[in-house]
Amino acid sequence: MLILKKYYALNAVSGRPHADRGERGDASKVSIGGTVRGSAILAERFGSRPWASYIEPAVAAAEQGAIVTSFMYGLNFALFEVGLLGDLRDNKAARDFYMPNGYLVGTGQRWKMPALAETLRKVASDGPDYMYTGEWGKKFVEAAQKKGYRITMEDMKEYQPTWNDPVRFSYRGHEILGSPPPDTGGLVVGYNLNIVENFDLKNLGCYNESAECLEILSRAFGRVAEETSGAIHDPLTYKIPSNLWLSKEYGKMGAEFVRETMPRVSLTPKKEAGKLEDQKVFSAASFFQKELGSDHIAIADSQGNWISLLHTIHGGAPGIFIDGVRAVGSGANAPVRGPGRRLVLPITAIMVAKDGQPWLAMGTPGSPPQPVTEVLINILDFGMEPKDAAEAPRFWAFREADTLHIESRISDEVRKGMAARGMKIKDLGDFNFHTGSMQIVWRDSKAGKIHGVTDPQRLGYAAGE
Repeated sequence: MLILKKYYALNAVSGRPHADRGERGDASKVSIGGTVRGSAILAERFGSRPWASYIEPAVAAAEQGAIVTSFMYGLNFALFEVGLLGDLRDNKAARDFYMPNGYLVGTGQRWKMPALAETLRKVASDGPDYMYTGEWGKKFVEAAQKKGYRITMEDMKEYQPTWNDPVRFSYRGHEILGSPPPDTGGLVVGYNLNIVENFDLKNLGCYNESAECLEILSRAFGRVAEETSGAIHDPLTYKIPSNLWLSKEYGKMGAEFVRETMPRVSLTPKKEAGKLEDQKVFSAASFFQKELGSDHIAIADSQGNWISLLHTIHGGAPGIFIDGVRAVGSGANAPVRGPGRRLVLPITAIMVAKDGQPWLAMGTPGSPPQPVTEVLINILDFGMEPKDAAEAPRFWAFREADTLHIESRISDEVRKGMAARGMKIKDLGDFNFHTGSMQIVWRDSKAGKIHGVTDPQRLGYAAGE
């Protein structure tokens, strides 16, 4: 058997309609979803079965119904009671889907989805174009135009996912590959690691035990967040300084910036710092993401194929629900003119290679670049097993360099040390799923086995045979 050692990046994120088409309407919130055509292109290139066979398990799951977990119920409650993703309560089809008996399907009960099952059957029989130029696509365009959104059947026909080369960089001798622009994750993780590679993190100790390490990481991540925000776009439309951010010399300059922005003296306030009651407890509700519904999948098979894939929403137009499909639209950044109108999302599909072979695949839903960087540092710098690396406390370093949001499982010494460095800590509680939910597959080269781990922060499942 010929084994091709090659890495591919498939971008099937949604794309905006062209604002110069159609007679009227707003194209800035409409996005043409890529999941179905992306799946078809993946199956065409690497699949070995008929198209319909890939859809059949989804049809069966929709008919039989999914067991509602407390997490799923919470998302549905937020959708209808809080009004996230637009208020769908005025849409009868949406009410019938989410509230088949007049109320949300309860935790532990089966949520059957007959309308979705019928749509999936047509996708299986008619092919992926059913959702674009077929019956569903025509219904969507008509509904969107009625609501005042600009989109045409020409836009639906034109949209196609693209094959790209992944972002490549090295960290402490490891080759790492990530999702390329317009996804932000590969470049942000690469730039983060490019800066911190200039510090002896292993000697300092893990960030949950070392205030010095935590300060370095938070200042580095804050610089990267500031510099990359708004600078990563669809490369079909914009230039992107990828080679600059990933160059070792630029990483050294970034590290020097971090060193030269640290305080000269202790900034510990007179009032005793570091105690939990002195910290402002962070409200998860204020951080609750409006774009809910992502999941990350990491796979390694017996034939040596590896996949790291994030599936997210961002398709359709606000307030539209057709034949069991919620088409919510997206407020993500993307132009509505030009050749490159794909959404800019923080998708962070990562692979780590060792001795020229895939060794680890990982990712998370949410806003992954910083949490993924933290877990990689735990594995590659501190030698943690992936399970322990995923369970370690995680944090957010924002562009304001004096504020850090972190899970509370850190020592009082670290809290006091961060206060002495002028850093404010906002507590996320012991565990906060907004810091990510890592899904990791890795290869034990000594035992010759593949292992998988799912993060306890959110729903996940590790399986193998």
